Amino acid sequence: MMALDYALLDVFAGAPFQGTQIPVVMLTGKSMDAQGKTAIASEFQQTETVFIEPDNAASPVSVFTPRGQQLFGAHTILAASYVAYEMGLADDQGTFSSYLLKQNDQQIESFIDKTDNGPGAIQFARVLSPSIDRYTPEIPRLAAALNIDDKHIAFSKYKPMVVSVDKPTLIIPFTKPEHVLAASLNAEHWAGLAGNIYTSEVFLFAPGSITGESDFHGRIISPDLPRDVFPPIGNVMPEFIAYLAEQKETVPGTHTLSVDRGSPDTRKSLLRVEFDKHPGKQLRCRIGGNVVKMGTGSLLVS
Repeated sequence: MMALDYALLDVFAGAPFQGTQIPVVMLTGKSMDAQGKTAIASEFQQTETVFIEPDNAASPVSVFTPRGQQLFGAHTILAASYVAYEMGLADDQGTFSSYLLKQNDQQIESFIDKTDNGPGAIQFARVLSPSIDRYTPEIPRLAAALNIDDKHIAFSKYKPMVVSVDKPTLIIPFTKPEHVLAASLNAEHWAGLAGNIYTSEVFLFAPGSITGESDFHGRIISPDLPRDVFPPIGNVMPEFIAYLAEQKETVPGTHTLSVDRGSPDTRKSLLRVEFDKHPGKQLRCRIGGNVVKMGTGSLLVS
């Protein structure tokens, strides 16, 4: 029997019991195959589970769900960086520490603020190379598929668009956060749109806030999700940043904003974003937030 230490973190949380729960399993001096990691992810039954293997030079950090290995997303990058800092794996840069994650041919660098009580705010940087598709179904058809009055989409200053950085995402703007919260998929109308879009990833957003702390409210919606479930939105932040940078009103320069997620009756997240838009240059962004350590424990694995 082998004991594996783990930490349970609330990521993008302004306070305990908020944000997204991410378990991080520490495989110091141990190794485990993909099947074992998938089984542990199934045991936790959280959105994603992070594994840190300091002795695995090729892949020291990996992310799994009950379906198998996944790419890094904003939540798992922050979770891995937090625990790596505590394990002494991050590089001391004076007032902050940095940690480098590897994913395929990509390197993602995170920056961890140092405080007297351990890791502070965490931010990571990425260079984005988005592709944009302005062709989307007509607004009345989108509104019908989302069980919403089409005026709540049509009167937004933004327009629907498909953006792809890590995966194609249909981004649909609403006028107010309360309309985002009220939306739900109409199975019949949504099935009718299947031939018009090439992604099942849908991100709804509106200017405004449910926490009183953000510039935008965001929500991922999917045919596979129950109506009142509000999954993490960190994985679509690269697409949302590219969407905002594509707007004509977004002038060249550095832009700072925040996005919240959740509902008044569920866990809430707060994500902070910066991006640099300059003509002729790649789009650079930084995504960050706070992490709250909620507990530690051990798994007994044979």
